[in-house]
Amino acid sequence: APEGVGISSMHISWGQTGGDPTPEKLKGMAANLETGCRQYEDTRLKQDVIIFGCTSGSLIGGPTYDKECIELIERTTGSKGMTTTTAILEGLKKLGASNVALLAPYPAATNEAERDFMEKNGVHITELMDLNPQRQYIPTIEPIRVYQQAKKICKDGAEALFVSCTGLNCLSVISAMEEDFGIPVITSNQASLWACLRLARVGTKIPELGKLFTL
Repeated sequence: APEGVGISSMHISWGQTGGDPTPEKLKGMAANLETGCRQYEDTRLKQDVIIFGCTSGSLIGGPTYDKECIELIERTTGSKGMTTTTAILEGLKKLGASNVALLAPYPAATNEAERDFMEKNGVHITELMDLNPQRQYIPTIEPIRVYQQAKKICKDGAEALFVSCTGLNCLSVISAMEEDFGIPVITSNQASLWACLRLARVGTKIPELGKLFTL
């Protein structure tokens, strides 16, 4: 985050450590969003923006679910609301990208739910590739592995590459991917930070986080 910007975070559990983000677990976690928001009810803890920072969790309820989550956040906290999926859609719109290659680390049912969400929100998925067929615990996947798998996805006809999941550590390879692949790269954490800053009227540009952060 830029100098002068503070970030507070809290954890919403789906009831167990590790495990695959299946649709059932994601729906259970999303059901706890309001409980999480209650942590920020106190006016002394008021934030400029509160984001539900989970890609699959903020789309698992269907094509308008991200907007429903934002309404819940704003109603509960009085702060401006955002979700990761909303941030991604806004980022792709800002980049002028409507044909997108998608690299996602989830089980097949969750990957397909993400494809469906994107398509119903006007983003055509040119190819969907499973980043994590070994079903490795997502936060332990190394950035270099993300880069290596991203090289394999077909980018013909794609105006951007979207690497999904806030659990992935891949901010450090965005610049390399954009330089090597020749198209903008959106990642969940990058888009989340960008959208929250812009919603909070912070216009700082961070070129090392990709083309999106130059806009």
